[in-house]
Amino acid sequence: SLSWSVGSFMSQRMAMPANPFVATVWEMLAAAIALLVIGTVSGERLGDFGDASTSSWIALGYLVVFGSIVAYSAYVWLLQNAPLSLVSTYAYVNPVVAVLLGALILAEPLTGAIVTGGAIVVLGVALVVRAERPRPA
Repeated sequence: SLSWSVGSFMSQRMAMPANPFVATVWEMLAAAIALLVIGTVSGERLGDFGDASTSSWIALGYLVVFGSIVAYSAYVWLLQNAPLSLVSTYAYVNPVVAVLLGALILAEPLTGAIVTGGAIVVLGVALVVRAERPRPA
């Protein structure tokens, strides 16, 4: 969280590639190298790729394309075109969406406390979005 916050803050103050996709490629390449070094130092090893099912490979492909490349490129573009306080609200909405999807798809229970917490989060995000909206002249 700390590095994500610092990176988001600094990206609006540093020269970034004009194309958000190019920025995404460089940032993901740097992260991949860092994770490769950390994994090697901590003793992680590669498993047998043949053990993974076809549906696992499809799910991984979906996460790589949509969950990483598309989503992160959109985030980088937003950092260049919107206030940081507005862009960062996605981090608060993500858990609410995940809980709702869990209830809809996996029939996970929604308790009163969960609904109340989600409502508070959505209200907080709405207040930030409303505060960032330009005032009419």
